[in-house]
Amino acid sequence: MRTDITRLGVSSQVVSRVAFGCEQLGGYDWGAVDATEIAAAIESAVGMGVTLFDTADCYGRGESERRLGRILAPHRARVMIATKFGVRFSDSGGVWYDSSPAWARQALDESLRRLQTEVVDLLQMHYWDGVTPLRELFDCLERLRERGKIRWYGVTNLSPELVPAGGYPGLVSASLEYSLVERTCESVAQQLRARGISFIAYGCLGQGILSGKYGADARFGAGDRRARPRYRNFHGERLAHNAAIVEVLKAEAAKLGAVASQVAIAWVLQAVADSIAVVGIKNGAQLVDALQGRQLELPGETVAALDAASARLQVADCESA
Repeated sequence: MRTDITRLGVSSQVVSRVAFGCEQLGGYDWGAVDATEIAAAIESAVGMGVTLFDTADCYGRGESERRLGRILAPHRARVMIATKFGVRFSDSGGVWYDSSPAWARQALDESLRRLQTEVVDLLQMHYWDGVTPLRELFDCLERLRERGKIRWYGVTNLSPELVPAGGYPGLVSASLEYSLVERTCESVAQQLRARGISFIAYGCLGQGILSGKYGADARFGAGDRRARPRYRNFHGERLAHNAAIVEVLKAEAAKLGAVASQVAIAWVLQAVADSIAVVGIKNGAQLVDALQGRQLELPGETVAALDAASARLQVADCESA
């Protein structure tokens, strides 16, 4: 029987297996977003047992953190806040990655101020800059932990093979994109548990394609990032293949008296033991779907049908993704 909670890494910290994804709370390039509706959903989520809220300093250039800090202030003792650092912006609009210890310290101070909190529960390196020695960064994060500014830390978008082994008790998580339409790092996800590192899956709904609302004719306006070719789930041959997966997903959901998004989330949680699914949520209805997905047990025949539908997507090592 799958449980609704899990431990972070080998720590004693327990968190909900569905985390509330707060990128949309930043209000940037996600189409129509109502911050009031998201705030109401966050309040409801706290009352419904969600304990992990995931954001980043770059979501809306800090706006997601500012809003999340205000909303969670009355509930701070009951929840964990995960944020990320490492994506920087120039005044001219340029974007680059910075994993240096100096930036980690500065970014953390700015996040603490925006979040209106004295400690970040889980600080994650968003993207590695490819230059900073990871041991130098982790040594810095351990010192920040000793000073009580963070409780735990993790990495995102980094092949776990690059993570130095041993000597870092605060390292509890690795986060990668994972869903029925993105299984590239599946073998890595399965190995993380043996290393004592929690796997945090993001993009569990494939930026919305697995919600069941979109088909092969999906189109988005200029204010929605999914209109860009880099959001490949909604473009070209991949969109056509994804649409076929969605049809199987909806058919299997109907057999279970569920909806597509619930089954997609349940598949992630069931595929990787003790994993955590970050689900981007815009309103109360999406919250309910996410939490029902957390409780849904998929029978073997459903898993087999979904695996077969998504099997054409090549599974490879993260380095070749």
